[in-house]
Amino acid sequence: MRIAYVSADRGIPVYGAKGASIHIQAMMRAFEALGHEVRCITARSGGEGPFSVETVSPSQSGADREAKERAAMAQAEAIAERLETLHSDWSFDLIYERYSLWSAAGVRAGARLGVPVAVEVNAPLIDEQRAFRELICEAEARALESEVLRGASLLAAVSEQVATWLRQQGAGADRVQVIGNAVDTRAFHPGIEPNASVPDGAFCVGFTGSLKRWHGVDTLLTAFRALRADVPEAHLLVVGDGPKRGWVEGFVAGAELQDSVTLTGWVDHHDLPPLIARMDIATAPYPASEDHYFSPLKLYEYLAMGRPVVASDIGQTSALLQGSDAAQLLPPGGAEALARCLRELAKSAGVRARMAAASAAEGRRHDWIDNARAVLDHVAARRSAA
Repeated sequence: MRIAYVSADRGIPVYGAKGASIHIQAMMRAFEALGHEVRCITARSGGEGPFSVETVSPSQSGADREAKERAAMAQAEAIAERLETLHSDWSFDLIYERYSLWSAAGVRAGARLGVPVAVEVNAPLIDEQRAFRELICEAEARALESEVLRGASLLAAVSEQVATWLRQQGAGADRVQVIGNAVDTRAFHPGIEPNASVPDGAFCVGFTGSLKRWHGVDTLLTAFRALRADVPEAHLLVVGDGPKRGWVEGFVAGAELQDSVTLTGWVDHHDLPPLIARMDIATAPYPASEDHYFSPLKLYEYLAMGRPVVASDIGQTSALLQGSDAAQLLPPGGAEALARCLRELAKSAGVRARMAAASAAEGRRHDWIDNARAVLDHVAARRSAA
């Protein structure tokens, strides 16, 4: 099969280092691992790499917010046109597009060419844009969203919360499938040797991800300070960077935890496994939220590495870990409960060993190749039923 992969979001370079870019690369690699040919048409490549990637350059630039939004729409339409010309030279069987705010490129080209279109939906982007940034051309954004939701053969929602939102927006329930994030189990596995600046013999509590308020790093630090009072050998390994870095450093200094906290700063994705391998407990301490709709990559990486997980009982995190011996789920934002849980686990190597074994087994069930196969199976089933 030939697959045209579309990424029309200018803010997500194909060869970037953050989670969205990792997701793009992982899905293309997974499709290829299944024996399919993949070509990517994108608004921004971000450099060079192992995949066949073609950038459709913007025809407009934007001096203000409205101009930038209209330029993004024009670039997406140019991507749709490029898909049509590509099809005449390289007849593809499927368009796979990562849903972006200003693009209906995949569904437009698919309708014109008679090619099925799978759209991967990671978030309600209009809601995000309104809440965290600025949105001028809202009517146009909603029209594009409606066009995508109506025209896609498959809407692959990253979580049940996103799937619910899609159905609320009018997407046919038979076209919506939950396909969460995943992990490359060849790169993340329990056999990797630890390599981190953590003292030998320390009970290492770990965290990976952006240092943002909705990742719960404040809850983690508060809990760790309480843990140290009873478990002096505890050490906190924080892998990542972000807007709360200064706050984190200030907290650590104020609590006199400098010798028991390691802040790595930003780390390339391929350097994560040895750091995670050093963690005795891997955490995802999300705060309470009414719209916790994302599917955290870190959880799949923790599991694939065979790390015992302590996480908030919220959203897709609950769906992934509920009932599993790999994790202990706690009330979101509860620093006292987190400290108590970590304290108990520090004193119970046997429990940690059982959790680690269950974690590794669960992690093996969530490879990106499984996601790619699920997408293709759902598309094939839709075509057979048509």
